[in-house]
Amino acid sequence: MKRHTYSISINKSRDTVFNKLVDKELYPRWARAWGAGMRCEGEWTVGGHISYFDSKRGGTRVVIEEFVPGESIKTKHVAMVDPENVDVELADETMRKWIGSQEDYAFMEEHGATTFRVEMTADEAFDEMMNAWPQALEYFKEACEA
Repeated sequence: MKRHTYSISINKSRDTVFNKLVDKELYPRWARAWGAGMRCEGEWTVGGHISYFDSKRGGTRVVIEEFVPGESIKTKHVAMVDPENVDVELADETMRKWIGSQEDYAFMEEHGATTFRVEMTADEAFDEMMNAWPQALEYFKEACEA
C-alpha cells in the first residue's frame, strides 16, 4: 500500500468546506476529474456506507470509520458496486487490490481559510488514478468558493 497526500487552501470556513464535501448534489461537480456522470449515495454517519460510482462503469463503496463534523472523515473501501449500486463479485486481481484502500479527509482552518487534506492509501496499481486528485481539488475549491 502506498500513501498519497493532497491538499488545497480554500477561502471558506472549515465548516463550509466540510458541508460541501458531504453534499451529494455537489459531488458530481468536483468528481468529474475521474469522468462524467459521477455520483454518490449513502449516509454520512459512523458505520454508514457511501458509494462513489458512475452510471456506466460502477464504482466502490466505503464504510465510514470516523466522522467528526468540521474536522475529519476516515473511510475504508469495502466493496465494488455495479452502475445500479449493487455489490459485485471481485472478479479480478485489480478489484481485490482496491478493497481495503483508505480514504481520509481533514479540515484545518486558519485566518478564515481552510486547508483541505486528502490522504489515500492504496495499492501502487492505482497510482495513475490518484493523479486526478489535484484536478478534483481545484474543482472542489471552485465549487466551495462560488
